[in-house]
Amino acid sequence: MKILILYNVARQLKKGIETDLVCEQEITIIVPLVKRFLQKNGYSVQTMETDFNLWEKLKRKKKSVDIVLNLAEAFGGGNTNETLVPEMLEALEIPFTGASAHNMHLTLDKEKTKLVLAYYGVPIPKHQVFRHPEENLASGLMFPLIVKPIREEASIGIYRDSVVSSRKQLRVKVQTVLKNYRQPALVEEFIKGREISVGMIGNAFDFIIFPPLEFIFSEAQSPLEQIRSYEYKWGGKREQMTRASLPRKTVRKLEEYTRIAYKVTECRDYARMDYRLDDAGNIYLLEVNYNPGIGPNTHGLNNTLTMMASFVGISFEDLVEKIISIAHKRYQS
Repeated sequence: MKILILYNVARQLKKGIETDLVCEQEITIIVPLVKRFLQKNGYSVQTMETDFNLWEKLKRKKKSVDIVLNLAEAFGGGNTNETLVPEMLEALEIPFTGASAHNMHLTLDKEKTKLVLAYYGVPIPKHQVFRHPEENLASGLMFPLIVKPIREEASIGIYRDSVVSSRKQLRVKVQTVLKNYRQPALVEEFIKGREISVGMIGNAFDFIIFPPLEFIFSEAQSPLEQIRSYEYKWGGKREQMTRASLPRKTVRKLEEYTRIAYKVTECRDYARMDYRLDDAGNIYLLEVNYNPGIGPNTHGLNNTLTMMASFVGISFEDLVEKIISIAHKRYQS
């Protein structure tokens, strides 16, 4: 099989703050690792950066590629316009792994994702979208609240102080999001409790749901800091992840909600759903993550889906090959 790996190296900050580029750099480690082991396993592998010449380069490569492994998380050397990559691949009718442009557009918007999934019975936190810092807080929302950009991934825009306990703190955080990320701020009730993630690979009726994973916040000074903040995830320390110990009833509900979210938002090949569990065991979906990181948990990297796969004996290399195989099969059906 002839594989083309697409990736982006973010060198220019198009939105956010300078430290946001830190999370974009792990791709420079992952791509050579993936290329090396795929070649070792007998695949023909090429790599291509998603620069401003991408359309013309893809047109030239179209007939010499069986499938694209799409690892691009942005376009043009910046940290924006990720959806342009699948849009080009779809227009050129080149098979590729992971999320379609439609799936990306929907799930990038955290509020629209929640509203759609709530209709299908998936529980979500109460929330409000702020487009101006002086908007009035809805009467049904009670502090503490968490403030985050409505269309960011990888904990970008979520910091230790993103959980607020007063109207003054709320206005400051909303204003910061609006200014730095040039998009609305999603304000949600903060669910005190545990943070859980559930990953899934496959399509239609042929899929695997991985055992739930829990994030451990051993250094948090209070329950309000027990979040996957940008400092926690990208601050230079290994993210603490473990297989979640949960009642079987809770696991079944998590699996049910994950299947619903995967199907309704039209995820493809692989995805990950993030949840909070309150002290009473109630489940709340936070977001749907298309194309979650599939790098190793070596070389100083932390990848949640890869960790989940290891719970059922699937290595990093096996996971990547499975995703390629799953995507290729989808195009053959």
